[in-house]
Amino acid sequence: MGQKVNPNALRISINRSWISKWEANDAHQTAKWIIEDEKIRNFFLVNYKLAQIVETKIERTQKTIAVDVVAGQPGLIFGKDNANIKPITLAINKIVGRKINVSFNVIAFENTATSARLIAREIANAIEKKVSFRVAQKMAIKKALQQGHVKGIKTNVSGRLGGVEMAREEGYSEGVIPLSTLRANIDYAFEIAHTKYGTIGVKVWINKGEYFKKNSKKPFAASPKKWRTKKFERNVLKLPKEGE
Repeated sequence: MGQKVNPNALRISINRSWISKWEANDAHQTAKWIIEDEKIRNFFLVNYKLAQIVETKIERTQKTIAVDVVAGQPGLIFGKDNANIKPITLAINKIVGRKINVSFNVIAFENTATSARLIAREIANAIEKKVSFRVAQKMAIKKALQQGHVKGIKTNVSGRLGGVEMAREEGYSEGVIPLSTLRANIDYAFEIAHTKYGTIGVKVWINKGEYFKKNSKKPFAASPKKWRTKKFERNVLKLPKEGE
């Protein structure tokens, strides 16, 4: 029996951090904020498809919210002369409430060929345009290896491939993908392609290398950093040293 773990979730607190950072007062507020975070992310994914959105980071307090959108084409989100900043801020306020102070920022993602989400979305778009699922995967792998200079990439598609009645899965792999090595920087993403035969799932794993070598004296966990926002700043909790 196969047991699979999301590579992103497996590496949280080791070399990855949460994309939503907040502390709710009770279970009711926790459920409410989870739904609001999902609505904010869907807002950007639906309205700014061409902006090549990699991820949306959200940090909250009881009276403030900071949204950082990591995108390959940040100019498409800002708009001409930053005309979209106010409408986006109002849209976020409509989701979280008028009394919440919203801070919005867009971070440029330079090498889009190393993003698993963008590669998966590219494969899904090709399948929706009736491109062969084999050709779509091979083209994405070739692009990542040539332009992204990654250590390895693995793709997988599942569903009614080619319109056949029996669902199946097929994938390709190039390079090294050490999914069980926690120090490896593995980027994973899942996207859905909508076709007339049904939905086809697209999975992509990208190995960007290792944070440090096996015999390195560096600490296993990534060093904590401050996540700064426009209107407020929150420090990462530092663990006490031995003997303190």
